Amino acid sequence: MVKSKALALTEVAARALQTAVPVIAVVAIYYALMLAILNFMQALGHRFEAVASGVGHITHFTHLTTWEGPALIPALLGIGMLLLAYELWLRKRMAIVVLCGFIVAQAFVDASRGMRRPGLMLTLLLAMVLAAAFKAFPGRTDPAATRRLKKALPILAGGFFAYGITGLYLLRGSLGIHTTNLYRLAYKAIAVAVGDSGFTFHGLALAFRCSMIFLALGSIILLAYLVFRPFREEEGASNADRERARNIVENYGSDSLAYFNLRSDKQTFFHRDSFLAYKVVGDVAVISGDPVGPADNISGIVGAFHEYCLDRGWRLSILGASGNLMPYYEEAGLRGFELGEETVVNVEDFTLEGRQVRKLRQSVNKLAKAGYTMEFMYNASIPAHIKHELVNISVDWRGGKQETGFSMGLGRLMSSEDPDCLFCVAYDPDNKPVGFLHFVPMYPHVGYSLDVHRSKIGSPGAVSEFMIARTAEFLHSEGYRQMSLHFLALAENYRDDRDGPGSSFYRGLARVLDHILPIVSVYHFDKKFFPAWKKRYLLHVGVVDLLLVGLAAVSAESALGITRPSDRKKKE
Repeated sequence: MVKSKALALTEVAARALQTAVPVIAVVAIYYALMLAILNFMQALGHRFEAVASGVGHITHFTHLTTWEGPALIPALLGIGMLLLAYELWLRKRMAIVVLCGFIVAQAFVDASRGMRRPGLMLTLLLAMVLAAAFKAFPGRTDPAATRRLKKALPILAGGFFAYGITGLYLLRGSLGIHTTNLYRLAYKAIAVAVGDSGFTFHGLALAFRCSMIFLALGSIILLAYLVFRPFREEEGASNADRERARNIVENYGSDSLAYFNLRSDKQTFFHRDSFLAYKVVGDVAVISGDPVGPADNISGIVGAFHEYCLDRGWRLSILGASGNLMPYYEEAGLRGFELGEETVVNVEDFTLEGRQVRKLRQSVNKLAKAGYTMEFMYNASIPAHIKHELVNISVDWRGGKQETGFSMGLGRLMSSEDPDCLFCVAYDPDNKPVGFLHFVPMYPHVGYSLDVHRSKIGSPGAVSEFMIARTAEFLHSEGYRQMSLHFLALAENYRDDRDGPGSSFYRGLARVLDHILPIVSVYHFDKKFFPAWKKRYLLHVGVVDLLLVGLAAVSAESALGITRPSDRKKKE
């Protein structure tokens, strides 16, 4: 009977702990954040005397890991705690270990200075409670960084204490040190670097103290970097994974972004008969477009990948998710921010006949009468001399800059890996290439999605309209349905035919960004082809993630490295 009661109590305690663990994990994050704020206030001193007084009163009962002394020390500790709160938010395992270890170590240091026993016990109890949430922090340390940490830790610790003990021993006369006990000298070395040692420093002793501070600070920064460095995998997928991904794309790749998941610098994650492509930027795994596979498996693969990210201390985001799959994403716990819209031309209905396309027809006919022509070929059939000329056009158009793009960029041209990709080449009256469009396929026989758009420097401005119009006619003749062109950021706020009034803030932002990135100007170009507009989203786990994943998305797309007209003028 007693045994059964004990088992019942054990089960109840286990369930209570299981319920409390997520709450404790959140408490750990806010506790580190609170310590950061308190240390910043402590550094400001008299401006927050009431706060400092309150902290002093609380430390009679428990230790808050704040620091009294020179303003630099609590300021640095505040920065450290702020970074620790961030790592705890990422659910990194070492973050909770560092927080608990730091609380315990500092509490024992204070106990040696006279901290009362109840305060020590409460502090240790706090550390034990926080440690109980260890399972809520699954994020592993980067293996390469762990190996370096194992080598760096003894070297840095040994070097610090060797230098500190030797310096204190040599300066013992000027500092008034009367002991040669190694333990006491080691303790004093720590106090010289990060605390109040009780010594008065002048001349050479002051230089020694400054060197100890810089040595300690540098060692802490290096160790923190190794402990919390983002988990990294080898860039790019294996040949076997790429072939598997290609087979899935050929069976389910009807979305305009699906083929771009075969970009060589993307990682692949498989779940059942689906996969997603991603790239890790900082602490964020940025998924490129929708997962490829059956739609009803979207929730499953996103959920599985979320667990995969938690294990590595990454936040999860999806860049360029399509709106029609939002119910599946919401089922997986993701939220969406509408980034903009994609231009999709229905080539089945495309025509240059009629009054509404009069200006476009005039531009196309003008170049046709002047002797401009088009040729359509697939990657596998491009002649070598044409390849050379197309590469030169592309390099000049880029103005010497590297290729950008991620979610809507393949990152390679005329590769044997892409036999189904379509080249649409424009020739001048002398039969010289003056521009080209490179499209990736939308399977099976749905259409083509624009990868890159290049024109020769100095060619007529209407060449772009000519190439796209003729390509739409070609795709229509081949029995395709769609031609995807450009992504238009924030388009729902400035399109002439938008459904609602849109946001005046985002409309103004788009106009400002248009001076840096072609946003509104590309819309005015695309609307000549009377396209449909397909919504694209940036998905994230929570509102707090939005800024972080937004910056990661900009970095993944290399948006700041885009070629501007001024870059091409310099090339001329």
